[in-house]
Amino acid sequence: MIKYLLTIAILAGLLPGNLLAQSLEDYIRSGLKSSPLLYDIKNQKLAGKLDSLLLIAAYKPQINQISQVSYPPTGPGWGYDESITNGGNYSSVVNITKPLFIKKQISGQLQSLALISQGLKVNESITLIDLKKSITAQYITAYNDYGQNQFNHSLLDLLNDEVKTVKTLVDKGVYQLTDLMNLQVLIGAQKIMISQSYIQLTNDIALLNFICGISDPSEPRLIKPEISVRNDFSPESSPLFVQFRIDSLKNINSRHLIDLNYRPKIGIFADAGFNAIVPENIPHNMGTSFGINFSVPIYDGKQRKLQYDKINLAENTRSYLQRFYTSQYKLQHDQLANQLKLTENLINEISKQLSQQERLIALYRVELEKGLVRFLDFMAVVNSYSATQNTFLGSQMNRLQIINQMNYLK
Repeated sequence: MIKYLLTIAILAGLLPGNLLAQSLEDYIRSGLKSSPLLYDIKNQKLAGKLDSLLLIAAYKPQINQISQVSYPPTGPGWGYDESITNGGNYSSVVNITKPLFIKKQISGQLQSLALISQGLKVNESITLIDLKKSITAQYITAYNDYGQNQFNHSLLDLLNDEVKTVKTLVDKGVYQLTDLMNLQVLIGAQKIMISQSYIQLTNDIALLNFICGISDPSEPRLIKPEISVRNDFSPESSPLFVQFRIDSLKNINSRHLIDLNYRPKIGIFADAGFNAIVPENIPHNMGTSFGINFSVPIYDGKQRKLQYDKINLAENTRSYLQRFYTSQYKLQHDQLANQLKLTENLINEISKQLSQQERLIALYRVELEKGLVRFLDFMAVVNSYSATQNTFLGSQMNRLQIINQMNYLK
């Protein structure tokens, strides 16, 4: 009878307002669509592609126009020496520069940008995991509130059904008036519990909407989340573990870029325009120049070794964190798996207890109509059943929360 009433309550939708059914997947889709973090990462990835184009463009021939007009005034006993200033300078040239043999430099720097892009993908994966985990956790909480509210309604219906029977037995002198008053007090308390559970439900749904970026004020009728363990629990598949591999490649690439900085550099340049010391000579001082730049590092105060030492420290830290993370990942999984096992065993025990209490309530209701049991005993059974049901709903929520943590373990 209790299960029947609870089913009817859920199907009929006893919560007030215009309710719209909405699943966990609906909320996750909304949350991912409206997430500012994911939007930011998307734009950072697009910016990374532009950085690659900027890098390639920086190594192409660079053309600049350089113009200069200078006139140092002089007078008796003051002014710059004309043998140095030539009395002035009027120049305008177009300059072209192009570094040579830069394929390895470009490749190394493009590799750096590619690793940054891979890091953004890892951040995106981590953000997705955190967002889905938080949405699922809040949905489970809200659904537990929803189930609690529905049960409170079904229990109120059960108590209301007994009012007529108790009144009849009071009129016949089988029960006392205090029994009827106790029932009415219990009904009043149940109505208060319904109001409290509804307030908690609306608060948790509001928080769920906030996380998902939903501004719709309508109240959805939540659908039971079907959540099962689907994580393969391999540290290597975790985005954090992928980040360790990327960091290792970054250290290798940084060392490669340092080596490239100590290679000889060759470039060519050319310019064309005019360069004169007086404006009248400009038409006669048109010309051009070209040449080759060559540089090779000889000594820099052992900066190369110091940079290697920094990279070695970073690699040592990365290796330590990777080992620590791997052990912590396994520890977290084992703890969650044990919690899940214990919680499922508890749920099975509570289910058996609920079945016995429901059969007992059914027997009490039959004997209550005949006046064969004390009404206070019936009330005690109902209160005990209510407490067990609350424990059952809480345990079910805990089970789903544990599975949620396992599925999004990182």
